[in-house]
Amino acid sequence: MKKLSFAELKGRVSWGSVFGGVMTVLAISVLLSILNSSIGLFMFDPLSGHPASGIGTAVGIGSAVILITGMAAGGFVAGKLAGMDGMIHGFLVWATTLIVAVVLGVFLAAGAVKMTANALGAVSSVTGSVLSGTGNAVGSGISALSEEAEEVFGKIDFNATLKEENIPQNIRAALVKSNVKELHPDYLKKQLEEVKDDLSKSVKTIVASPQDTDEAVNDFLERLKQRAENLSQNIDRNDLAKAIANNTNMSKAEADKTVEQYMNLIDNARIEAGKQMDNLEANLQKAVQEWKEIKHKALVAADKVTDAAARSALISFFAILFGAVLCCATGAYGSRKTQERVDI
Repeated sequence: MKKLSFAELKGRVSWGSVFGGVMTVLAISVLLSILNSSIGLFMFDPLSGHPASGIGTAVGIGSAVILITGMAAGGFVAGKLAGMDGMIHGFLVWATTLIVAVVLGVFLAAGAVKMTANALGAVSSVTGSVLSGTGNAVGSGISALSEEAEEVFGKIDFNATLKEENIPQNIRAALVKSNVKELHPDYLKKQLEEVKDDLSKSVKTIVASPQDTDEAVNDFLERLKQRAENLSQNIDRNDLAKAIANNTNMSKAEADKTVEQYMNLIDNARIEAGKQMDNLEANLQKAVQEWKEIKHKALVAADKVTDAAARSALISFFAILFGAVLCCATGAYGSRKTQERVDI
């Protein structure tokens, strides 16, 4: 039987020892994660005013304990089994465990191995939370803004109907034949219907892209202002009189009387349409103010989420780095406990 000294085995990596160390880390993580979850559930009190109070801190401390304990045990086992270069073997245990944790963290984000990753606890959650936390926060934030936008702007209603006026059929036919769109009996009604359709399209744009709300609202208000200006333009009495005279058999006196009556109807309809547009603009401005408050709160919440994610990432970095140092130290300690010569 040939004997080799440890000096002759220098530089050789015992992957069996590394695998044993990794399995030790994962096994201890599973065991202590179950205990950590149990403690968290015991702390949950649905009857209190703050049922989840203190759970986050307790679970965080428990995760740190799991990380330290698992890495220390895994490094020691690898160093003890290898019997040489314990620091290197401890480092390889840490590196392999980290890669496994990252892979599990990615699967956790995709929902493929949720139960397995939860069982592994602190080891995978340290990396998994960093990988998926910020993306989930952004995604949920956008969804929440869309719902808020729909609630704020979706409730704005616009009445596109006008009070029905009794216009004689022959006058209506004469105005239609004039081919002057401003003289058409349904001209104002069509303008209001276009405003309502424009409002509906703008609201859909806002709900689909809440980040473009300001631009969509400003564009709509600009179009609304232009339509209001068009409605405020006076109808040429001569055009109206000419349309009635050319398309009816009325005498001049009857035509003049009809022109006066129709002008009164148009003026009243314009006033009513103008009021409806003014009310729409006021309601929209009110909704914009409400939206600005909601957006400000969302930005504040997003800032808190990103700050928390940054702190979590920083803490995770130092925790993982400490795990590397701990694995190397315990690996070196384990290798020193092994005899200086082995039988092969």
